Amino acid sequence: MTSTNATSELHEILGQRLEGGGTWAWAYADVSGNVDDPRRQAALRLRVVEGALRKQGAADDVVDLVAGEFEQAPGVPSPVTRYVLVHDGTLVISEVLPGTLHGPESVGVGDVPDLVPLVAHRPVDLPFLVVRAGKEGGAFRAYRLGHAPVSHDEQQVQGHNDTLHYAKAGTGWKQPHWQQHTEEIWKQNSAETAAAVDEAVRTLRPGLVVVAGDVTARELLVKALSSEARGLTSVFPGDPRADAASKQAFVEHVETALARVVATRRHDLEQLLRTHVGRGDNLAVTGLGAVVGALQQAQGAVVALDAVAVGNKTLLALAGAPWVATAPEQAGGTPVIGAVPAVCALVRAAVLTDAELVLVNAASLPGGVAAAALLRWPVGPAVPA
Repeated sequence: MTSTNATSELHEILGQRLEGGGTWAWAYADVSGNVDDPRRQAALRLRVVEGALRKQGAADDVVDLVAGEFEQAPGVPSPVTRYVLVHDGTLVISEVLPGTLHGPESVGVGDVPDLVPLVAHRPVDLPFLVVRAGKEGGAFRAYRLGHAPVSHDEQQVQGHNDTLHYAKAGTGWKQPHWQQHTEEIWKQNSAETAAAVDEAVRTLRPGLVVVAGDVTARELLVKALSSEARGLTSVFPGDPRADAASKQAFVEHVETALARVVATRRHDLEQLLRTHVGRGDNLAVTGLGAVVGALQQAQGAVVALDAVAVGNKTLLALAGAPWVATAPEQAGGTPVIGAVPAVCALVRAAVLTDAELVLVNAASLPGGVAAAALLRWPVGPAVPA
């Protein structure tokens, strides 16, 4: 199974850096500007980040590098967080993450980085489209869940704009003629916008299409969409450009729709885990030790993990395959990087073995375990003692 969330992206970005040793420094914190005295709050936040890094042994140049990233304006509306990752003095990740903190702030220095915040903000690789419908045409923009929007990627669809309004009061044969003509123009413009959206759906494979705008244009556009696009569509009953309240309501509508998509995928995974465990078909394992074993063999297709339930446990991070171990004898001769927080070790192993990682609540997993995994191939039968 190919990874469909942050793990594949992290593997591409970090590459061989994640395989070996070296020293990592990271910071994950809220950088929203919608607070009282935002400049003072930003300065205090930066002081906390710098102090935590120095306390854990970060060199001055590393502290300055991280601080420089946090001093930059996010460039997107609040709420917003930032994640910065440095390896051996080199900046490797600096991400603006739309939305509030997904878990506690994290600032640290160690042998293995804390990548959980990135996975939390990007639980699935989920492109989505936001479409604005108008009688004169429309526009749409592509986004990716957990990624800052690109400011210049809106696609405009300009339709016909002649005679876009119903004829005013009057009688005679011209009245119904112009009214019909106007409606045909609206339908034609909606069909052109729908065709462009359908093409974007085929190309980008989004998990969600949100339609907003003029009420008549919305209805005409949705009717003109392909069945595939309609199946992904969530309609916002208004125009977010109308006023500040409408804009805020639209943002909340999109966030709710995205959360519903993510929750559905998470529920499907949890149900699949329960099904395999119930069948006893050896295509799923539960428990921290069993998941470590699956990752050691690159057998884990999807790893479900409750970072809170894992708690303060530690695992051994290895400098080569099998990447993670519960004890030195499991290392198989591979050099041990060090004992690190279990969550960090598991995420690293998932990234290095291209396993999809899903953060869940332990209560939803079979037996209430802290970790479970769907397997690429079944485990073998138990060997008699």
